[in-house]
Amino acid sequence: MTDVVFRNDDRISRPARGRFFPVTVAETLRFIRALGFASPRYRKRLDITFRNAETASDYGVDVAAFYPADEMIIYSVPKNFDRASSKTTLEVALREFAQLAKDAEPTDRRQKSVSFRAYIETPSRLTITRRTRRATLAKYRGDAKFSHAFKPKGVKTDERVVLALDIT
Repeated sequence: MTDVVFRNDDRISRPARGRFFPVTVAETLRFIRALGFASPRYRKRLDITFRNAETASDYGVDVAAFYPADEMIIYSVPKNFDRASSKTTLEVALREFAQLAKDAEPTDRRQKSVSFRAYIETPSRLTITRRTRRATLAKYRGDAKFSHAFKPKGVKTDERVVLALDIT
């Protein structure tokens, strides 16, 4: 029996005004291959998403997010950040994601979603968290609107600091 391999679902955004991406798509692919991230079951490699962060969180400015054996998200950073140090911070975050991913299992993201997130608190402080989102699924009743069949009834999010590093 042959294995079916689907195309990757990469989503590459342009940086918003006053922001930039610290690495290119090609550099991200090189990092993913070099660090040995596990690929999803039916795809050649992780999906890559370049996204503009909406707002800063309690932990700082978003740098990257990683869903084990599924997706890598790279966030744009503000223009006032140093380009070289932002790239170094992202490289360190990807190395830490690779270490954390060895123990993590892919999950069904409809009911439980586990991700690792990297934030820059100050220009030299990297914080990595583990975010777990649990959804309470509603039972579908035959007379209900079908588009609501797969939507969660409630979502609880728990985010805990896994690692905090000073980057020099």
